[in-house]
Amino acid sequence: MSKLTDFTHYYTNSELETFIFDAEKNYPEFITVESVGKSYENRDIWAVTITNKKTGSHDEKPAIYIDGNIHAGEVTASMVCLKIIDYLTKSYESDSKARHLMDTKTFYVLPRVNPDGAENYLTTPYTLRSSVRPYPENNIIDLPGLHPEDINNDGMILQMRVRDDKKGEWKISKKDSRVMLPRQPGERNGPFYRIYTEGFIKDYDDMEFDFHKTPWGLDLNRNFPSNFDKDNISAGPYPTSEPEAKTIVDFILNHKNIGLLNCFHTTGGFYFRNPYTYSDEEMDQEDLRATIEIAREGFYATGYSDVKSNNRSTLTEWAYEHLGIIGYTTELWDRQNRAGLTGEQVHNPKNIEEMEEVEIKLLTWNDRELSGKGFYNWTKFDHPQLGDVEIGGWDHKEAVQNPPRHLLDQECYKNAHWALNQASALPEAQISDASYDKISDKVYKITIKCENHGYLPTHITNKGKDIKASKEDRVSLSSFSGNVEFLSGKSDDEIGFIAGYMNGQQKQYFSFGQPAKNSQHYSWIIKLESIPQKLEVKLISSRGGTDTKELNITE
Repeated sequence: MSKLTDFTHYYTNSELETFIFDAEKNYPEFITVESVGKSYENRDIWAVTITNKKTGSHDEKPAIYIDGNIHAGEVTASMVCLKIIDYLTKSYESDSKARHLMDTKTFYVLPRVNPDGAENYLTTPYTLRSSVRPYPENNIIDLPGLHPEDINNDGMILQMRVRDDKKGEWKISKKDSRVMLPRQPGERNGPFYRIYTEGFIKDYDDMEFDFHKTPWGLDLNRNFPSNFDKDNISAGPYPTSEPEAKTIVDFILNHKNIGLLNCFHTTGGFYFRNPYTYSDEEMDQEDLRATIEIAREGFYATGYSDVKSNNRSTLTEWAYEHLGIIGYTTELWDRQNRAGLTGEQVHNPKNIEEMEEVEIKLLTWNDRELSGKGFYNWTKFDHPQLGDVEIGGWDHKEAVQNPPRHLLDQECYKNAHWALNQASALPEAQISDASYDKISDKVYKITIKCENHGYLPTHITNKGKDIKASKEDRVSLSSFSGNVEFLSGKSDDEIGFIAGYMNGQQKQYFSFGQPAKNSQHYSWIIKLESIPQKLEVKLISSRGGTDTKELNITE
């Protein structure tokens, strides 16, 4: 394999391409790489199909869709996707779970669905939310005001604190000079500071000025069709207006065997799950139970918990509402937990005292675990417009938004196992028995038993069944030679859906309820033109898998 499998840094697009093509070259029996679309800047959006080709075609097995890096700066997500590829291929012989999944399931992995944004983030000092398309206006960079720039040429855009004892909103903590705290009502004894993003001011006239965060205002993960919010500027002009979002939608629609989905993001250390725009009580309760139980398998691998989301027009919401697919938005990297804090404490401190305690705990973690490298101490700089300033703050790219490089591999490893745990919940439809009985001369009764040995039913969710997102399971009978006359049954017939073992886990009051109906029988009565003859019976489940059996009629 390529030397790029060490997971000690974040891959540029060329490095990522080297990785996936090396995987295809070294494991042709498992890996297929294809370009499934083009980005705004005409880069390839790559899809990696992973399955054991000797045990069947990828599109005839239940599948999980996995992607990463729809948001430009969330580059850990791409690395987790590559770790999944790396682990599945290298562990086929040694890990029975990986081997079973490769033999019976398909993994569709799109490791970087936003290559333009990731490349900008990784190769420049800039940070951006998602697409590099200027939006909603093309001329933001020409507007008067502060624009982010690396003014001291250290390769990063940090923060500037500028002393202003009259108007300054912030003060330095007495416990740690790196910490900035809000100036309290009536405080008059400075020093006080104003805090800006590091940058230059266009058309500066020594007066108040506007701050322009970025010329790139699109959020590709708000560009999906479900509950599209036309009033949200970042969502774009209309659903799937952006080539990256359209590529994802088209890919999923073209792969009917996808039953589960996982979109890797940063940051927070939790899983966003459905339902997004209504309450848990309004969601189909069997679907909700499955969603939460599968998320628990993620908790066992990562320690992350599930969180009901309230976002709109995201990929995960669309996948469930339009296709009945169970999906998760996995927010990787839990800096606050490592510092002994909760997300609520970090993002919503109750008062200035709690804010100070939170900041000091984060810095203590930084000093202890990162040798102080996650925070750049405030350093004096002669700003060409503002004069004396101090530049410093957190390394947003590789401490806040993504893990420091020495912690990257463990983040990737545990989340690769979360993906394996999730895929293990897919249905496993198969023909467990096929037999024949002679009724009279050249007339036979053919019987097959179809079973689902997986956790989920072959329709995945009741939502998917209700909206007819997947076709009913089918059985067929055909002959390799000679004609078959069907006296009873059809050559190709629908049999409904087959329950998974989750459907038999509805515990009732003082009772364990009823076992799941996870098997079905189907029979044909046929007349054959000649004997002996070889028949093929087939079970076709779009989300549960395809299985065939042969019957040799000899008398």
